[in-house]
Parts: sequence; structure tokens; C-alpha cells
Amino acid sequence: MKKVAILISIVTVITGQINLEELEAKLQLILDETNTPGMIGSMVVGNEVIWIGSLGLADRESQRSVTEETLFRIGSITKTFTSLAALKLVDQGKIDLNIELNHLLPGIGLVNPWQDTDPIRLHHVLEHTAGFDDIHLREYAFSDPDVTLLDGILYNTTSRIARWRPGTRMSYSNIGPAIGGLAIARVIDERFEDFVQREIFDVLGMISITYFHHPLVASSYQADGETPSPYIHIAARPSGSIGATAIDMAQLLKMFIHRGTIDGVTFLRPERIDRMEQATGTLAANAGLVAGYGLSNMYEDKDGFIFHGHGGGIDGFVSNYGYLTEHKRGYFFSINARKFNAFQKIDSTIRTYLTRNLQPAIPTPIDTSRDISGLSGYYQPHSPRMELIKGFEQLVGTMIISVNDNVLTMAPLFGEANHYLPVGNNQFRNKDGSVATLIALKSQDGEQLLQGMSTHIKIPGTLAWFRWVLAILSILLIISSILFALIWLPRKFFFSADIHYVSFRAWPALASTSFMASAIIVILTGLGDAIERLGKLTLWSGGYWILTWVFAGCCLISLVMLWRHHGRDISSALRWYTIAVTCANTIVLAYLGYFGFIGLRFWAY
Repeated sequence: MKKVAILISIVTVITGQINLEELEAKLQLILDETNTPGMIGSMVVGNEVIWIGSLGLADRESQRSVTEETLFRIGSITKTFTSLAALKLVDQGKIDLNIELNHLLPGIGLVNPWQDTDPIRLHHVLEHTAGFDDIHLREYAFSDPDVTLLDGILYNTTSRIARWRPGTRMSYSNIGPAIGGLAIARVIDERFEDFVQREIFDVLGMISITYFHHPLVASSYQADGETPSPYIHIAARPSGSIGATAIDMAQLLKMFIHRGTIDGVTFLRPERIDRMEQATGTLAANAGLVAGYGLSNMYEDKDGFIFHGHGGGIDGFVSNYGYLTEHKRGYFFSINARKFNAFQKIDSTIRTYLTRNLQPAIPTPIDTSRDISGLSGYYQPHSPRMELIKGFEQLVGTMIISVNDNVLTMAPLFGEANHYLPVGNNQFRNKDGSVATLIALKSQDGEQLLQGMSTHIKIPGTLAWFRWVLAILSILLIISSILFALIWLPRKFFFSADIHYVSFRAWPALASTSFMASAIIVILTGLGDAIERLGKLTLWSGGYWILTWVFAGCCLISLVMLWRHHGRDISSALRWYTIAVTCANTIVLAYLGYFGFIGLRFWAY
């Protein structure tokens, strides 16, 4: 494969571009280097499908190759068809995107404190602006090929509560499009999947695409590229269950780049495609920011080109499609392993090929007429995808915003800073981008926000530093107590050292150990397979549940030990150190308890 790479490099240098055969060789090289089994892909330019790619293995065990007939699951790209179905009904005069869902779908658990003034509407659930939590791990782990859409939505009703005023900020939630699909089914009095099959798949000539398991679907693999991922029959089918071939997806691309027309036949009116690409459900969109998330359609500035499309991931498959409206060309690809490094390399390689003879957009001019120094300060995330991780996001996601020479810099606690340039109307574009993707504005309550795809709210710097210092000191004390115990415990029980006040020392160390063990479980499952390990009752999820209660119990006993040993002849160093460790554990207990992590049963949450 090194010879292939060298040959590609030589050809690229000589010709300035590569042909399709060389593109495939380069893609195969990426698969090999990243240990990714296989991929499918397609590219469309104008009316012509210029490439259908089938590379690598569909199944490692049988050594089955990927072919043009092989289906890959496209995950959240499925949402595209839910929004297309809604727009199809709009064209037919059967539904309105502003329809109130509480009236249409009573009894499915929608909770909205702002119902009287800001009801949840159909476009909110399709744009992820209803304020819903994302579905929980047990919903991701749920698998039943025969479950109805209604029963799937009712499986867990805790993730469809509006956490903020609908239509103000975007937060990705897989329950939203599923509810949108149910709304469509209720209007037409027909099974949602049957309607999409007849009105969309059949009309677009997507022959193999399906919401359900297909015998030709490829096997998929976890992040190592070797461990099989199980096929999950998800309950929220309108959000992510579709399997499709590269040929199927080429048909979708043709429809988009021709603004609702395919092979000379009008599928949707052009203004419906325009609406699909338009973000409307955030404060940023209402203030004039064009970039954002429309009706299951993302606006992305990549290398100076404005792509529309969507990505997706499920069961070890990772997929993406994008199209350039102005240049009438688009691409799709999917890999069958949870290899995000391979995904990024393939995405970049295909985009580079697709745009090889195009001129990127001229960046929006910089506007320095306004003083933006007042935006400096500390901003915490204010639209978490999952409410459960809100506390963690506040700790590690708070940004330090600084302004120097009219450049706004967003520096996270971890990772690289992003630099933005003002382009007028309180909007900013990335210094390497071409259009505005960020806007500074005020909420209805007068809070200073920075909003793009996510939302950050300005907070006092003292609050940010208080959290950080307290968190760092607490974790260091907790770790030190475990290390300290590894010294005095062996000395006490194996070398008969004269160690006094064992219980005074031991309970804080036990609390620290149980906390670290529970944290390690979450970290390891997150790096491995959190859905299977935590979304069901397993040794992992059960162990976490028990350990957090043990942590809480040890913290309480540690406090009792402090009270019982008050006034005893204990060295000042030991006393104050133990007080510090006990306080650290208690602070962590209070923080985790406040955000719902103590005694959390992931399999039932």
C-alpha cells in the first residue's frame, strides 16, 4: 500500500488532481491504514452519477465483499426523510409546519412550561429546537423489530420535556424527529414507514432503501474495527434506522441539487427545499444568522464551500452526505466501523475531489465598526444535548472569551482555541471560514449569549474559577487519599506499624475509592460500548449504581467519624488532611447528587 500512496502522490503533483481510480485507491489506503473494514460512496455532478464506490469488506468473518447491492445503515441521515415527508404533506396541503403537537398528539408525554405562549410545533421537533433532552441510554439499547412507532415513543417519556422556551436554541435530540414521524402518521392515518416508502422512496427511485433489517446489510464494528456491533432495531425509526445503498443515496443527491426535481419530475417545489435548508427555530436565526440547522439539514462551511446535508452514526456505521447547491454536485459515503479518524479522512478526501476545479467563496468582509470588547468574559454551555451531563459541561465546557485587535477568541479549558472575525450585525465568522456561524445577542431575560449551533451564556469569572479550583482541589485530594491509604494500610496490617485511628483514616479513603471506581466505570464504558454496558442491567451499570451508593454512605460515615473524633489527641496534620479529604468527597457527592448521578440506574433512566 505504500507504493500506492507514493504513486497517488506523484500523479497528484504532476496533474494537480486525481481521477476516480486514483481516488478509490486513496480511499482504500485510508481503510487499510485505519483498519476500517469497508465503505460505500457516491458522487453526483449535474445530472450524472459520476461515481458509485464499493470498497473493502461487508463482513470480516465470511470475508464478504462490499458490492453495489450492499446496504449500510445511515443513522441520523434518516431524519432527512422525516422532514421530506413533512414537506411532502405541506405541498399536498395536508399539514402545516406550525401545527401544535400538544393538540395533535395528546398523551405522549410532552411537557412544556411555556405552552400558553410558546407551544411546541412540528418544525421545532424537526429542527431540534423544542428543548427536548436526547433519548437516554436505555432507549438507545432498546431493540425490537416489531415495535410500533407509538409504543417506541412511549417506551420512555422522560426525554420530551422542554427545558427552555421552544424556538430559542438548538439541542440535538433523537426523540424529536420520531415525534415528528408520529405526527405525520396521525395526520395521514397511515403507518409512517409505508407513507415514506410510497411517497418518497418509490418516487425517487430508491430501490433498496428500508427502515427495517435487510439480509444484504453489512456487518458493522466497534472502534477497534474488529469487534462486531449488534444490529439494534431502534424504537425511534424516523430518527435513525434506515439502511441504503450508494445507488439509493445518489438519487437523493440528484433531487437536492436540482431543487426538488429528479429526472425531469417535480418531487417537491423548490421553495420547500429552500425551507428545509433554512434554520428558523433559534434566537440566532431570528436575529439574521443564516448558518444553522434547518429541517434535518445542516449548513456547513467547509474549506470555503457551503455544503448542505447531514451525518449519521448507528451500530458501528458512520455516514455523511453533502451537496453544493450553487455548483450542483454532491457526495455520500458510509463506513462500517466506528472509526472517526477514517470518517474525517474520507470526508476530506471526497470533498477535495468534488471541489477540485471549483473556486471557494469569497469570505464575508470584516466589519470593525463596532466595539466588541464588551463580549470578553466567561461563557458556559447553555444547551446541553443531555440534561444529565449539564454539570460536567459546565465544568469542562466553559469558554474564556477574549477580544484582541477585533479578533474574538473562544478558548476552552481543554483543546485548541477558535478565532472569529466580526462581519457586522453582531455576527462572526471563523477566521478560516467564509460566512458567519456565530452571533452575539441577548436572551428574552437579558442574558448575554453567544449562539451558533450551540448556545453559551455569560457568567461571572469568579463563578467559573470557583468551580474549576474547587473541582481540581477535590479531585487531587481524593486521589491523594487513595495513594496515602496504599502506604499506611500495608504498614498497619502487614508490617505491624503503629498506625492509630484506623477508622478515622479509612472511611474517607473508602469514599474516595468508591467514587473513583464509579468514575472509571463510566469512562471505560464510554470508551467501549456505553449503550450495551450501561443501557441495560449489566455488571457495569449495576456496579455503578452500587458504587455511587457506597460512595454516599462512606461520605456520611466520614462526617460522623469527624464528629466522633473531635477533641481527640490526633496530630494536626492528620486531622486537617482528613477534614480536607472528607470535605472534598462531600463536595463531589453534593455536585453529583444535584445533577442526578448518585444511585443512577442507567438501565431505567
